[in-house]
Parts: sequence; structure tokens; C-alpha cells
Amino acid sequence: IREEFPDGWNPPRKLSREAMEGLRRLYHLDKTKFTTPVLAEKFKISPEAVRRILKSRWEQPKEKRAKEAEKNRQHMLLNRLRDKLRERKEVEEILQAKRGRTWGVDNKDKLTFE
Repeated sequence: IREEFPDGWNPPRKLSREAMEGLRRLYHLDKTKFTTPVLAEKFKISPEAVRRILKSRWEQPKEKRAKEAEKNRQHMLLNRLRDKLRERKEVEEILQAKRGRTWGVDNKDKLTFE
């Protein structure tokens, strides 16, 4: 392996821990269907990276996994709230534009439709 990777192992594309767990689950689900080349193609990583992921048995500690899951939940909740606020603001702008459509040159010369 040192001959193949003289500078050490540094893959160009890295997977998240969830993706690695999914890759392992697929492989253990059906080893004949989800071979190393198939998984490499599906996850868009090298077969060597797939081999190393399947070989490794490291798992993240439960406390850290729970902390990250909570952080992800909070992040998703904040994104949903931002989306709702943005939608509400857009609706208010549209309603305000419909209520006070003005035509004219300046503030003194307005024609308003309500």
C-alpha cells in the first residue's frame, strides 16, 4: 500500500459518518449485490476507500453521537423557522403591494387602487 500511496492515504472525496454507516449496512445486507466496485460507484468514492471503510470497525461514542444528533435537530428546526419567516415576509410584501398599488410621478401625484 505504501507503494500505491507514497504520501499517505488522503482521498479526494470524504464521506460523512452517516454515509459510512449506510455503506456498511448495504454491504452487510447483501454482499453479493453490493460489492466494493458497486458501492464505490454509488457513493462516488474509490474502491480503496470502500475497502477501508468496510475494514474499519471504529464507532463514534454514544454521547458524541447523541450530541451531534441534537445539534442536527436544532439546525433543522432553525432552518424551518427561517423558511417560515421568509415565506411570511414574502406574503406580507405581496399583500401590501396589492393593497396600495400606486401610479404616478411622485408622492404628490398618486393614483391609488384599493
